[in-house]
Amino acid sequence: MKWQIAAGLFLVLGLIVLTLGLALNEMPRMELFKASNDARTVEAGASLFENNCRSCHGPQGKGIEGVAPAINAADLYDGSRLAAIGWSGTTDNYVRNVIAAGRPVPSAGTNYPQRMPTWSQRYGGPLRDDQVDSLVAFIMNWEDRALAEGGGAAPPTVVEGAVGTDLAQPLPAGDPERGKQLAEGSLGCSGCHVLAEVGPAWMASGDQPGIGARAESRFAQDDYTGQASDAQQYLVESVVQTNAFIVSGYQPNIMPQNYGERLTAQDLADLIAYMNSLR
Repeated sequence: MKWQIAAGLFLVLGLIVLTLGLALNEMPRMELFKASNDARTVEAGASLFENNCRSCHGPQGKGIEGVAPAINAADLYDGSRLAAIGWSGTTDNYVRNVIAAGRPVPSAGTNYPQRMPTWSQRYGGPLRDDQVDSLVAFIMNWEDRALAEGGGAAPPTVVEGAVGTDLAQPLPAGDPERGKQLAEGSLGCSGCHVLAEVGPAWMASGDQPGIGARAESRFAQDDYTGQASDAQQYLVESVVQTNAFIVSGYQPNIMPQNYGERLTAQDLADLIAYMNSLR
C-alpha cells in the first residue's frame, strides 16, 4: 500500500514538473509564433504594396514627385505630419484609416493630383480586413529605418541633360519595355492613367482605343489647342507641356509640370514608345 502511495506522489510530482516545464516554455514558444506570424503578415503586405501602392508612392515608399507623398519618411512616424493635420491618434491608426477609407483631398499645402482611393471592402474598396492589416504592418515596418534616416520626402531629382519642352527636337529610338518600367515606377504615370481615372486612360477600353491610337488623330481635331503637328509631337507635348491641351472632362495642373526637367531624351523616347504601343 505504501509503495502505491509513494508511486502516486511521484506521479503527481512528475506531472507538476512537466506542467511547470511546459508553462516556462510557452512564453518563448508564443513569442516565436508571433514573430513568425508577423513576418508572414509583413510579407503579404509587401506583395499588396507592390501591386497596389508602388505606382504612386514609389518602390520604397519614398513618394513620387508631383504624384503622391512619401510614406517611408520620418515625419510620418515622429508625429509631425500627424500634428500638422490635427490627427490625435497613433500613426498605426492613421495609416489604417487612410488605407481603408481613403482621402478625398490631399493634405493642406500639397497639390498631389490623385486622391487616395478607398481600399477596404468596408468602404467599397477591393481589400479584405486582413489585407488592410497586412498593408499597415508592411508600412509600419519602415518606422525604425525612416526615423534613423530622418527627413521627409526624397528631394526632387535633378537630371543632367534634361530633355526640356521643345516638341520638334529629335529623339533617339525608344524602348517600349523600358518606357513601361518608367511609367509604372519612378514617374508614376500608371497611377493616374492606368490604375485610376485621374487622367485620360492610356489603355484601350470598350470602343475607345489606347493612347497610341488616339494620338494619331487627336492633334487634328477641332478642339485641339496645342502646338503638335503629328502624333509623336502630341505625345511629347502631353508629357512636357501638360497644360498645352486639356482633354475635355479633365482639369489643368493635374499632371506634374516638370517632366521636361526630370527626363532625358532617352527617357522621353522610351516613354513615348510605350504609349505608342498601347493601341
